[in-house]
Amino acid sequence: MKVILGIPDTRVPVWELGTPLMVNQLSWDRVPWPNETWVDSGGYQIMLRGVKVDLNAVLEKYKLLDAKYYMSLDVPPPTPCSKPSEVNFKHFEYLYSSLEKKIIPVIHAYDVESLREAVDFYSQYTDTVAFGGIVPPSLNGGGGKKLAIVTYKLLRREWKGKVHVLGAGSPFMRKLFYDADSVDTSTYRIKAIHGMVLIPGLGERYVGDRKIVWKAKRATHEEVETLLSFLEKTRFPFTPKLDHWKGRALINAWVLLYSEYEVDNPLIAYSKGLKDPEEEVNELCLRKAL
Repeated sequence: MKVILGIPDTRVPVWELGTPLMVNQLSWDRVPWPNETWVDSGGYQIMLRGVKVDLNAVLEKYKLLDAKYYMSLDVPPPTPCSKPSEVNFKHFEYLYSSLEKKIIPVIHAYDVESLREAVDFYSQYTDTVAFGGIVPPSLNGGGGKKLAIVTYKLLRREWKGKVHVLGAGSPFMRKLFYDADSVDTSTYRIKAIHGMVLIPGLGERYVGDRKIVWKAKRATHEEVETLLSFLEKTRFPFTPKLDHWKGRALINAWVLLYSEYEVDNPLIAYSKGLKDPEEEVNELCLRKAL
């Protein structure tokens, strides 16, 4: 499974790790590294801000960035189990007409009929699709998490080519979407800013100086030693720094890339045990409608 790190600016030099990177076209005008680069359209941010976007401007920015792949400009549904906006198909066709195989369409947590229609449409053009169903609001609440998983599993069954899962690059999320071809994440940086580090095999722990007032576990001495030992054994190319967010971000990126989540979790068991995702999607969507 290919892991792609999202990078919003150059303050944390994760490109030096040699990993593929993903940039948002809203924030970048050029790609200053040799790494394989993917470009996000910024559709989710555009939706949140209520900003109208010029599709021609997006296309020109894509050409300027000259990356390997570009996400199609899509409008996520306001709630899961919805139908896709028709504008998504028009945007994809427009961008594809200029950049062809470099444009990756996005399918969200639609109802079963809409998901199949989207698969039929996009498969005429490309063998790669991205699943965007795990981003909020789809993951709000336990039922939402299950719905994201089963919708992905249905897409994985229906789509005959490669599937990229947006926002699922952490060790835990890779366990949930274990049969994806590629994933991306910016969690290494977000967690670091909030004083968190990823402990190999265990997940996130707090190492900051502030009193914890949210749901987080403070790292024990043994867990910190486990982390430092892992960094040494895997030849982490930087000096480990836990007392600054940039240092924590580099550590998190490394642990994310080179470790696996090893804790038993009911959602992971649920994902691996699914037999009929279509039936589960229908049932969960019905519950949300009631």
